[in-house]
Amino acid sequence: MKKVICMMVAAAGLLVTPSCKNVASLDTVSHDSVGSVGTVYYGTVTSARNVTIDASDTDKNLGTIAGGALGAALGSLWGGGRARAVTTVGMGLVGAAAGRGVGKYTTQTQGQVLTIKLDGSGRRRTVTQPVYKGVGYIPVGTHGQLQVGGNSKFLPDGYY
Repeated sequence: MKKVICMMVAAAGLLVTPSCKNVASLDTVSHDSVGSVGTVYYGTVTSARNVTIDASDTDKNLGTIAGGALGAALGSLWGGGRARAVTTVGMGLVGAAAGRGVGKYTTQTQGQVLTIKLDGSGRRRTVTQPVYKGVGYIPVGTHGQLQVGGNSKFLPDGYY
């Protein structure tokens, strides 16, 4: 029995281990953007605001489930009879809350909200995007290409 509990604890620990999703890659596209048609505009960044892109509900829910399982498994090791049941439920709830926090924190991404003034017109467009590996934070005054479509993004000159 203790061997099974130890295996559950190890598995839950792997699920809530921090990931490295804080930097996006230009080499990866979402499944939904495959085959989409977009429009390209050229322009200059007129404002840039750094933001944190929150974790998806899936990431938070996985953390909640893994933390709850880990907490319940540890709680079941203490006490006997009714006390064991109370400890199991209590530790399961504490583990679920902690796992949700870990699931949220470890999958947040750094990003920017960029406003781009389009070349040849006074029109402006805004895009929210992650900070891409190799590009970094994009400062005001940067000229580049705004790709509008399934996976809209602004890329500075030389990155497209």
